[in-house]
Amino acid sequence: MKRLTLVALSLVLGGMTTYAAQPVIRRIPATESRGWAASVQVPDAALVFTGQVFADESNPDAASQAGAALKTLEATLLTRGSDLARVARLSAYVADDAAVAAVDALVAERFAAAPVAFTLVRTPLARSGARVAFEAVAASSQPVAKVTMAGPDAAVMPAGGKIFISGQAEKGPDLASAMRLTMAGLFRSLTHLGLTKAEVVQVKAFIRPFGEHAAAVREVAASFDGGPVPPVVVMEWQSELFAEIELVVSAKSLPSPVGDTVAYSWLPWLTKSPRYCNVCQVAAGTPLIFVGAVSGGDTGDGRAQWKVAFERLGSVLFEAGGSYRNLVKATYYLGDPGARTALGDIRGVYFDPTRPPAASALGVAGFGRPGRVVTVELIAVPVK
Repeated sequence: MKRLTLVALSLVLGGMTTYAAQPVIRRIPATESRGWAASVQVPDAALVFTGQVFADESNPDAASQAGAALKTLEATLLTRGSDLARVARLSAYVADDAAVAAVDALVAERFAAAPVAFTLVRTPLARSGARVAFEAVAASSQPVAKVTMAGPDAAVMPAGGKIFISGQAEKGPDLASAMRLTMAGLFRSLTHLGLTKAEVVQVKAFIRPFGEHAAAVREVAASFDGGPVPPVVVMEWQSELFAEIELVVSAKSLPSPVGDTVAYSWLPWLTKSPRYCNVCQVAAGTPLIFVGAVSGGDTGDGRAQWKVAFERLGSVLFEAGGSYRNLVKATYYLGDPGARTALGDIRGVYFDPTRPPAASALGVAGFGRPGRVVTVELIAVPVK
């Protein structure tokens, strides 16, 4: 019998388990830091999306917490057919600037051989005493037919179509009400698209005041009506509104876009913008390109930094085989409220108004890097 090289079958107690071929991940290392990638391309395979993962210890030392949190993340991925070597995007959340050096050093050490699209922002954290948390997207060799969850910390998205829904925000008298109304609005969007709550892979909520984060998470859980709740990420939001929420959703049950790898659409009851779409659908069989934080350096105001960031981003996309016309999801982090106007202006220069990505723009407490006031992370697809 010939030895199988791509698909291995192993007999286990109680039955037979099939393991899929390892997804081939293409990484372009960044020049400025070891462990970081300028971009990471992942084929259409099962993907693990996690929530925020914390250290299972109370040690206040940032380096100790970061190492323990990464071990917890690794354990989470291993139960879902993945590991740290297959992480495509890694997001780090730090509660204080003093924790940044420890996180940078850990990423440089643990991901030197398999650089990741990396983003770091400062925000209060939902666990008392926590200074560091991680969130990841990783390729999985565990084939699943539908969105699969095992506990609240991660979900596996099946291979096939994918949908990214821009951040939505509904007004309410307080955070809990705003969360409830916004989740209802997002589920209205799912129904319009022909999708269900069971196909949601990740909920990311930007909230204020952050001290009420437990109420925000409870509202998300309640919105799933007792069914499985996907991983939830919560961040502090510098805004006059209480909450904005975005979704990642499996579109395996939907027909793929006709004649293109990406479809950009707007929901009829929301104001249409040429700077972002409400819903971006990626066709089955299409790889994803993850781009970590791209900044405009550490000098100048928001306008000056955005100009540099978008120039750098064009170069990153070119080397990755993407383009500004093939963006899927953008997240803009604003450490300076004045940078929002400049962001709108510069997007009008670079983006095709018929093909703008799904997006969220959020004010954050900072980046732990002196002088930096803006950064952007992206998901794109290769040019067809």
